[in-house]
Amino acid sequence: MFRYIAFSWNVADEAQANAAKRLQLALDIDERWNSVLQAPGHCVYMSGSRPGVNDAYRLLPAAIYVIALISGRLAADVRTLLASKVEQRLSANLHQRFFAHLQRLPMAYLVNQRGGELLHSVELAAASARSISSHLTTSIAPVLIELALMTVILAQLDEPRLVALFVATAVLYLAVFVRGIQRQLPAIAALSTASLEVQAQLNDGIAHAETLRCFGAADQAQTSLQSALSLLVQRWTGFHRLAAQNALAASMVLALTLMASFAITIDAVAKGSMTVGGFVLASVYMLQTVRPLESMGISARELSRALGFMQPVLKILAEPPETQASAQTPAPVACSSPCNPPPIRFENLHFCYVPGRPVIQSLDLDIPAGRTTAIVGRSGSGKSSLARLLMRLYRPQAGRILVDGRPIEAFAMAELRAMVALVPQDAGLLHATVAGNIALGVPAATRQDVETAATRAQIHQAIAALPMGYDSMLGERGQTLSGGERQRLAIARALLRRPSIYVLDEPTSMLDSKTEDAVLRSLRALTAGCTTLFIAHRLSTVMHADQIVVLEDGRVRERGRHDELLARQGLYAQLWRQQTGRSE
Repeated sequence: MFRYIAFSWNVADEAQANAAKRLQLALDIDERWNSVLQAPGHCVYMSGSRPGVNDAYRLLPAAIYVIALISGRLAADVRTLLASKVEQRLSANLHQRFFAHLQRLPMAYLVNQRGGELLHSVELAAASARSISSHLTTSIAPVLIELALMTVILAQLDEPRLVALFVATAVLYLAVFVRGIQRQLPAIAALSTASLEVQAQLNDGIAHAETLRCFGAADQAQTSLQSALSLLVQRWTGFHRLAAQNALAASMVLALTLMASFAITIDAVAKGSMTVGGFVLASVYMLQTVRPLESMGISARELSRALGFMQPVLKILAEPPETQASAQTPAPVACSSPCNPPPIRFENLHFCYVPGRPVIQSLDLDIPAGRTTAIVGRSGSGKSSLARLLMRLYRPQAGRILVDGRPIEAFAMAELRAMVALVPQDAGLLHATVAGNIALGVPAATRQDVETAATRAQIHQAIAALPMGYDSMLGERGQTLSGGERQRLAIARALLRRPSIYVLDEPTSMLDSKTEDAVLRSLRALTAGCTTLFIAHRLSTVMHADQIVVLEDGRVRERGRHDELLARQGLYAQLWRQQTGRSE
């Protein structure tokens, strides 16, 4: 719990949160004190121990009661307003911190996570943060204040046994409170895991609805979801069973306390050390301890559940982020940045996604500045992995990558990625406008800049034909566009950045022959003078490259120009004959 409290106060805006909580605590004291003051008004009249008091003085307790009732109600309303503001700010800051941390985590970690689980875990954590903040400030702290006030008042009755009983009850109830949380945390962890699994399966079902329907697997997915839901119900049942057991233990403590308090007060009245009015007053206050202690019991259950639901997010936030260089982060990319091409060197590189299964082995490769180097080879030879390593999406297990003679780790992440524009095989499009997708990462781009980049990528006419043109909203992952249109949109996005390094990972694999020829001609013209890494499966798309590198099993097998490699009659010539049926 203390770990969460420190985390919450770090996430929230400290000045605003602390000011609001101080005022809220003052209001809580006022409200709790008013509830304490309400009892004497009743007791004065019930006990009949104040005969002969004139009517004006008789009205004083009633006046105090009315004032206490009104101010207590107002304090509760103001407290709710302040608490809701702090809780919403806490939730917003938690979402922001979680998202920012995800962006800094290594891709090797993220690719093993399920999007549905991540999304649901942060939603659970945000709700839990609000719940914990609410219970700490509007339940537990006020209850402790009320109990302290009752202790002071009971001490005035000259019956030390009642004070001792009251303190013992509070200590025993606190022990039950803490023990209840300890027992429920493992059950909540299992419940959280089951809940995340359900949400992940729902997310997969929505994201891959087309695939499930095409392969007739909807019933299979439904069965899997039903199993996950059954497990979730079991976890909830187990949690509520523990909660009921803890509530029963707390009720037994309260019942024993009330029985003991009645025995003490009756004995005191019988011995003459306490008046009937004192008996009524003591009884009322002991009965009134039930409400705050029961409130604390409810808070215990809610806190244990909230703390359990916080664990997945706390675990993710504890993951170390990618190593950042100490270099100063440059200004945002401007679409007018000049092309200043650097050379690239891959030096004794070794990389694997899964330990023991190398994708790149002892690779040495020089990419000349301002030239186009094509990387070709069979599937699985390590072509796309080179692009990911250059973008620092992954870190090699051995060796290093130099850009302009500097290790890429010496660049700030933003600086490196401002130098490089990547066109991946699968264009990652956002649920945003067409213009917003093209201008991603280039906030200074004008509409004219966007349209020029789209024209050069041979996608302008297709965009203009959309209902709202460049302001048309794309569906999630750009599903409203064809594969070729998504690919050309990704090319336009890269061209708009005007970087010094282009990494083109099969950028035309989804285009028809006519469109591909037009796009390739445009790319050759626009990337002239820039360092370009062109990854291709179809060799016809890289015939004009300044250098062609052939990879096999993560190693450089051949390198040279198109004509030179054909003349050697090696692996490149073999691949060329397989694809074209020609020897030249």
